[in-house]
Amino acid sequence: MNKVLKLSRSVCFFLLVGFVCIISCNKDEPVTIPKGEDTNLVFESFVFETENNPHLSEDIVFNVTDNTISGELKNYFFNSVPTFSTNAATVEINNEKQASAGSPVDFRKAITYTLKSETGTFNEYTVDISWDDALAHIYIDTEGGAPIVSKDEYVYTKLAIDGQSKYDDRVFEFSDLARIKGRGNSTWSWPKKPYKIKLDSKESLFGLLPEKDWVLLADYQDGTHLLHAVAFKIGRLLEMPFTNTIIPVEVSLNGDYLGLYGLTEQVEVKTNRVNVGNDDGLLLELDQYYDEEWQFRSAAYNLPVMVKDPGLDTASELALIQSDFEAFEALVASDDFPNNNYLDYIDDVSIANYLIVCLLTSNEEINHPKSTYMHKSATGKYAMGPIWDFDWAYGFEGTGRHFSNYDKPLFWSPPVTGTNFFSRLMSDPKIELLIKDQWEDFKAFHLSELMDYIDEHAFIIEGAKARNVVLWNNNLETDVGIMKTWIDNRISYMDTFINSF
Repeated sequence: MNKVLKLSRSVCFFLLVGFVCIISCNKDEPVTIPKGEDTNLVFESFVFETENNPHLSEDIVFNVTDNTISGELKNYFFNSVPTFSTNAATVEINNEKQASAGSPVDFRKAITYTLKSETGTFNEYTVDISWDDALAHIYIDTEGGAPIVSKDEYVYTKLAIDGQSKYDDRVFEFSDLARIKGRGNSTWSWPKKPYKIKLDSKESLFGLLPEKDWVLLADYQDGTHLLHAVAFKIGRLLEMPFTNTIIPVEVSLNGDYLGLYGLTEQVEVKTNRVNVGNDDGLLLELDQYYDEEWQFRSAAYNLPVMVKDPGLDTASELALIQSDFEAFEALVASDDFPNNNYLDYIDDVSIANYLIVCLLTSNEEINHPKSTYMHKSATGKYAMGPIWDFDWAYGFEGTGRHFSNYDKPLFWSPPVTGTNFFSRLMSDPKIELLIKDQWEDFKAFHLSELMDYIDEHAFIIEGAKARNVVLWNNNLETDVGIMKTWIDNRISYMDTFINSF
């Protein structure tokens, strides 16, 4: 009996020692629970609420079935904040936690949500969006269905704007005295016509500041429909005053669909346009078309100077403007340039920024010159701008093909009228230094924003651009990737050029 008791005690002792050893060996090791797919983790709802998406006019409710979140969304609203309910502990996209009603998502990309429990099990949902690519649409119905055949004579029209939930819907009846006519120089001769709209009162269209005059750019020579929009974005990033904005719209005229257009502001001296004083401000255009009522050829450089604003009544008024401009121009042409007071007449930063835009877009219009604006208030200096007209930029001049010759110099050889004047301004060491400083700042703080803008704008107009090609297929480059590659190469060229100053 004693032997049995001793044996039992021995067994218990070794069992106890073994248990202690097991516990001590595993006390620092985590308890592992197998992870895996857990179909009990679900989205119960998925909504874009107007409260968190002020760009929306109403909530958008998505269907959630079979691990798929599906619904219809306009291209305008690709970047939105979803509100969702779930029994998961955390929700992630690419290992980044998502907060309901708090995390914006770029839905242009392929999106997979991962739902995770506290124990590490998971379930995945993919997002399937049916995109509505319709843009805001302007319906133009002229009085009596009259054709628009003149750049000089307006036709009365009814205007109806379908804002596609992005912009306000508007209707201007015939009684509101909306009018329309043709516009442009060479662009008016192309099959797809540009137009100018005049309203009887100042109105805000598409969120832009209210005025009476508006422009519809046809972009017939622009397969990407980005040439003007990108150039204007560069100008705004450089904080150039009075730089236009392009709103992409689709247009129908008297029941006929005309395709993709760019609505923008008329370049004019007005409070909400080129605000240099409606009564005493000055807007000049240097342009070889030389087709305004009040104009002169400058003495030193033979520049074609046209007075866009104000409207003049007498030759003596023109003579005063000419005298002031030529006093400035004479200093630029003088033997002691730039060591004279020419910068008392013109803003140096405006020169630097204007040349950067021309360089980056390879806009050679200033050589002619064409579509080259200058403005000043009654007591201020001349300033370059607003920037305008980029149909022939981005390598098109001399080649008939956009996005070629990324390394072509801005100024021509042999020089012509505009070349002599603007290359002279660029030769001032102070202007060169400003160009260097402004360029480095632009690259460091704004270049990525420019590239993002190109992607966003291209996505928004994608469907309308395809519809436009069906109507106006003139074998132009439409690939936005090629445009971005050209800009990257142009940036490298500019770095080399600017560093050679």
